[in-house]
Amino acid sequence: MPSLILALILSLASLSAGAAETATACTCVAAKETNGWCDLHATGYVASVPIRSKMLYETLDAHGHDVDLSTFRCDSCKRAIANEGFCEEHRVGFVSRQAYFSRLTHELARGERKDPEKMRCQTCRSHAETHGWCETCHVGMLGRVAAKDRQGYERAVRAIEVLQEANKAAERCEYCAAAIVTDTECPMCRVTYKDGKPLPAASPPAKN
Repeated sequence: MPSLILALILSLASLSAGAAETATACTCVAAKETNGWCDLHATGYVASVPIRSKMLYETLDAHGHDVDLSTFRCDSCKRAIANEGFCEEHRVGFVSRQAYFSRLTHELARGERKDPEKMRCQTCRSHAETHGWCETCHVGMLGRVAAKDRQGYERAVRAIEVLQEANKAAERCEYCAAAIVTDTECPMCRVTYKDGKPLPAASPPAKN
């Protein structure tokens, strides 16, 4: 009987070890493909940009949302819904009737996902590891996504630059990082950001 119990304990230990190994396996390759998160390395990816801050990664919210489109009253939002565009005022874009809440994720949704291994162009393949525009193919790669047009690509590149600024800021304040990519105010530092840069602090009203 003791040997049976020992065998059962060893079997359960083996199963637990296997489950732990699975739970801590690196998923960075898949995360780059899907704008996902790797628990082992505590790193997320959006447009192949590594993001160490979970708050910043979740703020970017790289995946589309099903929303009730009839609730959008803003004329700019209505035009964006009709044309798969982006409302600058409310910072929301639409693709296939799904909502995306940042310029970068909206441009990614407008693009076409590519498998780098199947790309014939070496330049495009190398760009898929970061981003870049190929003058030969007239294609802009944003990580594993090919931009449909040069203007959309340039907008996405600017958004990637803002994300990189947010990545740096996250090392000192994750709330600032989130504010940087959403053009809002950090509730902790009371700094408002626009296009990745802090706005000048408002001057106090003059005393009479």
